[in-house]
Amino acid sequence: MQPENNLSNQTDDSAEETRSQEEQNSEIIQELIEKENKTYLKTILTDMHPADIAEVITRIDRDKQSFILELLKTDKVAEVLVELDTPIRKEILGDIQENRLVSIIRTMDSDDAADVIGELDATVAHNVLLAMPTKEFREVKSLLRHDEETAGGIMALEIVAVDQDQTAQQAMGVLRKKAEEVEDVYNIYVVDQQGLFKGAVSLKDLVLAKPKTKLVEIMDREHIAIRSDMDQEEVANLFLKYDLVAAPVIDVQGRLVGRITVDDVMDVFEEEASEDIAMMAGITDEEIRGQSVFRISGVRLPWLLVAFLGEIASAAVLIHFEASFEQILVAGFFIPLIMAMGGNMGIQSSTVVIRGLATGDIALRDTGKRLTHEISAAFLNGSIIVLLLIAVVAVWNHWPIFGKVMDTSAFGMIWEIPVFSIVLGIALLTVLFNAAFIGTLLPLLFKRIGVDPAIATGPFITTSNDVMGLLVYFSIVSFAINRL
Repeated sequence: MQPENNLSNQTDDSAEETRSQEEQNSEIIQELIEKENKTYLKTILTDMHPADIAEVITRIDRDKQSFILELLKTDKVAEVLVELDTPIRKEILGDIQENRLVSIIRTMDSDDAADVIGELDATVAHNVLLAMPTKEFREVKSLLRHDEETAGGIMALEIVAVDQDQTAQQAMGVLRKKAEEVEDVYNIYVVDQQGLFKGAVSLKDLVLAKPKTKLVEIMDREHIAIRSDMDQEEVANLFLKYDLVAAPVIDVQGRLVGRITVDDVMDVFEEEASEDIAMMAGITDEEIRGQSVFRISGVRLPWLLVAFLGEIASAAVLIHFEASFEQILVAGFFIPLIMAMGGNMGIQSSTVVIRGLATGDIALRDTGKRLTHEISAAFLNGSIIVLLLIAVVAVWNHWPIFGKVMDTSAFGMIWEIPVFSIVLGIALLTVLFNAAFIGTLLPLLFKRIGVDPAIATGPFITTSNDVMGLLVYFSIVSFAINRL
């Protein structure tokens, strides 16, 4: 075990050294920017990875960001722009002159170029497109026709496609011609004379095949192809399920139109995860990185109003059961417990379902099974918590320090355990059951009607659990008081 520990320590030390070096570089760059020392700054930036430059740009003041980009070559600027988060990239794009924008976009892959042009002001985007060569203009226009959150929106048009009747030797020739245009080739895609996708040949099979062997003889006819209108989240799940590094994209007629690579899918995972987490909190991903106080306020206020109305409803429930407070004061002291336990149970159930829907592990047809599963888990956990609660109330009832607070003589005694503790346990178990039911059903219901569960579930879960939790709790307590 010692060698493994040493290796782990070395890895940690290496990671710390890397972080330390990055921080030092960032400090040096910021100092050079302040001094406007272009010579040394340009030398440092030339050797840095585009992702590291993008990180530096993210951290510095707005007026200094364009200063850095002016020092970089056109192709390096293109790589840096691709690495930047969308809100920051949009701001920077507004500062770049149109003629330089054209040069930058021309060095990008078609999918990245389409993304950047889609983020430009409409007039600027139109001018940039008109200034591009005809071939590139048509490519970008074809990509812009696709919804940005579909396979067509994230695909690249740069592919190696060969007719099925050609030989392995001819395919190698096509590959050599396309080498500059297409990076990271994993497969040769095979089509017929109409451009319909027929299969794929891996580079290994292509190299090992005899020169005169026709591609139709060695191609994989079952190779997975993705429809251009497939949602990008489904594309990501497909890559994850089949361990894909690249996949061809076809249109509704089955014609090969592009390809998606694993780096595109990683961006989708990051984008979807950030979007879902942000929306569960009632905000947007752009807001997290935003700087306008009024914009942030405007996005958050509607969700705060939803919570406000929900808590007003909770207050109405408390007012309605005012008589219960007067009859048994101790009921009010357990409100935080009831609300917190119900809220936690609802969030746990909804999070599992939302994640399952996002990854494809849970489908709408699993609604009954998922409800049964979550409610059973809630009942088991709730039973354990209720037993603990009954024990705690019983102990408190015999401690002099809690004598006045825990006066439950109105209920009488059952086996020396106050009836109130049993009533409280039944109420808590009912609230947990209700929270698990709502937390499981709501995301599935929203998915059924076409609403993103990540957007709507959070506010509804918290509000409904507060209102329903208090309503159930005081209904059971009031019933017990009146009957006993």
